[in-house]
Amino acid sequence: MWRKRQQTVSHIEAGGNVTVIMDGEPAASALDRAVNQLRKDVLSRARHAVARLGLQQPTLIEIAWQGSSRPVQPSRDVLGVEAAELKGTVTQVPDICRNLPLHQFVVLGRAGTGKSVVAVHLVHDMAENPRPGDPVPVLMSLSSWRPAIPMREWILRQIRQTSPRLTSRWRFGPDAAAGLFDERRVMPVLDGLDELPEPLRAQAVEAIDKVIPNGCWLLVTSRGDEYAAACRDGAHLTRAAVAELDLVEAEAAITYLARSKVTGDERWDVVFDAMRGEPESELARTMASPLMLYLAQTTYRASLTKPADLMSTELSREDIEDRLLNRYLPAVYTTHPPSRYQETSARRYLTLMARQMRRDGTVDFAWWQINARLTGPLVGLAFAAVWGWFLYVLFGPTVGVTTGLLAAFGGWAAHGMVRSDLRQVYVPKSAVHGPEALIRRYALIGGATALAIAGATGGAAALWLSGVLRTDGQVAWYYGTIVGTASGVATLLGSAWGSYQVSRSWYWLTGRLPWRLPSFLEDARELGVLRQIGTVHQFRHERVLRQLGGTAAEKPSRSVHGEWSAKWRRYRPLLPVFASLTQVGSVLFGLAFVSMVYASSTHISLEYHSGNKPGVRVDTAGCASQISNTCTGVTIWSWKLPQGSSLRTVWLPATLHNRSLQGWDGRIEADGCAGGSVEVTLAMTGEAPVAFTLGNSSGTPMKSLPAPVRPQRRPVSLALRRLDDRPCTLVVEWTGPGLVDDGLEPARRRLGVAASVSSP
Repeated sequence: MWRKRQQTVSHIEAGGNVTVIMDGEPAASALDRAVNQLRKDVLSRARHAVARLGLQQPTLIEIAWQGSSRPVQPSRDVLGVEAAELKGTVTQVPDICRNLPLHQFVVLGRAGTGKSVVAVHLVHDMAENPRPGDPVPVLMSLSSWRPAIPMREWILRQIRQTSPRLTSRWRFGPDAAAGLFDERRVMPVLDGLDELPEPLRAQAVEAIDKVIPNGCWLLVTSRGDEYAAACRDGAHLTRAAVAELDLVEAEAAITYLARSKVTGDERWDVVFDAMRGEPESELARTMASPLMLYLAQTTYRASLTKPADLMSTELSREDIEDRLLNRYLPAVYTTHPPSRYQETSARRYLTLMARQMRRDGTVDFAWWQINARLTGPLVGLAFAAVWGWFLYVLFGPTVGVTTGLLAAFGGWAAHGMVRSDLRQVYVPKSAVHGPEALIRRYALIGGATALAIAGATGGAAALWLSGVLRTDGQVAWYYGTIVGTASGVATLLGSAWGSYQVSRSWYWLTGRLPWRLPSFLEDARELGVLRQIGTVHQFRHERVLRQLGGTAAEKPSRSVHGEWSAKWRRYRPLLPVFASLTQVGSVLFGLAFVSMVYASSTHISLEYHSGNKPGVRVDTAGCASQISNTCTGVTIWSWKLPQGSSLRTVWLPATLHNRSLQGWDGRIEADGCAGGSVEVTLAMTGEAPVAFTLGNSSGTPMKSLPAPVRPQRRPVSLALRRLDDRPCTLVVEWTGPGLVDDGLEPARRRLGVAASVSSP
C-alpha cells in the first residue's frame, strides 16, 4: 500500500526575506526555477545551432583575437585591464567574460571571420557547463530591434521568446523575464550590431549602455568599421572591453584540418607541407578565412577527393574560393541535423533572389523586388475587367472591348513603369522598419487606398447613372457597388503589397519561392547566408551571389529604395500610394479618351438641300499646335445679310446613328455691322421652331430642341431676318455646323430607361 510522503515545512525569516525549508533543505525559489528552465531552453537551442553550423565536427576552429587598437576602448580605470592584455582564442571567450571585472565584452571582426560563431559558442559553453555565478546567456539578433521598442522591453521579449514557459505565473511568478534580468541572472548576447540600419547603430549602442547595469554580463558582436562609426557618433559601451578577431593562422588551420581527417588519411599531408612552407601563398591566405577552412574540410571529406587540387599554381585565391563555395549551400542546408529547408529548395529560392537583384541592378534584396512576369498583365486584366465590363453593359461589345484594351494597357504600362524604377515602395535608406513590419504597413496602405478608390469610383458611377442616365436609384447603386468593389480589388492588386502577394504566390506555385518568404529570409540570416540591413537583405558572400546568377557591383546602378528628387520628397505622404495612383490615373486617362471619342461621335453632318447656299471656309488655326498632320480644321458656314434682307437654308442630315436628336451643334455669331441685329430661326420638320436674336459682335452656342426627337431623315432649316435699318451688311457665321444626337441613349436603352422623345 502506498504511503503519502510526510514533509516537514518550516520558515526562517531574516532581514524581511522568507526562506522555505522542506525536509531540512531550502526549497527552490520561483526565480531559481526560472533560471533552470531558461538554461534548459537556451541549451536546447544552442545545441541545435552548434549542430547546424558544424562547430563540433570535430572541433571549433581556433580563431585568435586581441584587444582592439581602434579608439573604441574604455579606459583602464574603468575596465581594470589594458587593451594589450586582451588576448586569446574563441574557445576562451567564456572565460574572458568571467574574468573581466565588469563582465562586458565586444567582439569585432570583418565579414566571414566568425563573429556569430563566437556568440553561439559562448552561449553553448556557458549553458552546458555553467560555473557558480554564471548568468544564463541568451542569444539575441540585434537586427530586429527598433527604437519604437525600449531596449529593456526588447530584451525581455527576446528572453520570453527563447523560453516561452517563463510566462507561467503559477510556476515562475508574475514576470519571470523581468526578474531574471533585474537580478543579473541573464547575460544578453547581442549578435550583429552592424545589421541594423546605419542611423540606428549609435542609438542602439547608447540604449544598450543605458539599460545594461553594472554587474550585468554582456557580449556584443559587430563588424569593426560599423562599431567604430557608432563610436565616432558619440556612442560607445562605457563598461565593455573590445577585441578584434584575427585571421586563422596557418598552423591553426592545419590543426583543424588534421583533427577532421581519419587516422592514416595522408591526402592532406602535401597541403600541410605547402602551407607551412609558404604561409603567404594563395592557398594559405584562402585558409585564413574560417568559412573557407570549414568548406575545405567539408568538400574533401570523402576519401576519393584530392585536396592537392587546391595547390595548383594556375589557381588564384578567387578560383580556390569559388571552388570551395560550390559546397557552401550543401554545407549550410544539411540533412543531419535537418534544416528547415532542403538544399535543393533553398538553392532555387536564393537563385531567384539573385537573378531579381541582377535584373534590377542592385546589391540589396527587398521583398518589393519580387515581381513575376504575369503580375503586370494580371493588374492590367483586372482594370480591363472592371471598365470593359461596365462600358459593355452601357454601350455594347465594341465600346466595351475597346475600353477594356485601353484600361489593360494603361494599368500594365503604369505597373511596368513603377516597377522599372523600383518605386512601388517609398523607403529612404534611413528607414528603421524591418521587412515584416514594412509588409504589414504597405498592406494597410494598399487596403486603405483600395477602399478609397472603391468608394470614389463606385459612388461616382452610381451618381452618374442616376443623375445623367436617370436610372432608378436601386439600379444605379447596384452597378456602382460592382464597379467600386472591382476597382478596389484591381487597385489592391496593383499596389506594392498586392503585386508582391501575386508574385510570391506564382513563384510558390512554380516552386521558386517558399510560401513564407520572411521566414526563409530569417532562416538564411541565422545560417549566415544572408545579412539583414534594415528593410533589405544582402548576400554575405559575393561569390555565392555570383554563382547563383547575380552580380556584385561596388557601385550598383540602382537602389531598391528608388531615386526620388528633392521636389518629390516634399510630397512624402503621397509617395507610398504613388504606384496605385499611377495605375488608377492611367486607367482613368484611357476612360477619358474613350469618352472623348464617343462624345465626338454624337455630331451629325448636314448636306445642303435648298435655299440660300452659305459660304464655306475651314479654320485651321488650331492645327498649328498639333503634332499630327491629320488635323482637318473647323468648318465655318457664313451668310451676308444687307439692310432689310432675309434668307433661309435647308439641309438634310447626312448619317443618322439611330439615336434621338437633341438639337443643333456648334456656335453662331454675327458681326460686321455696328448696331445691327438679326433674328435666327432654327426649324426641323414636324417640330416647334426655336428663335432667338443676335446683335452685332455677339455669339451664342446653338440651341437644343424643346425635347429629343426620333432620328429621321427630315429637312432642317435656318432662317435669318435683319431686324435693324442700318445701311451695312451683317455677316452671320455658324462654326462647326451640324446636329447633335443623344450619345447616351444606347446606354439608357440597355438599362431599360425610356428615352423622352416627341413624335413628328
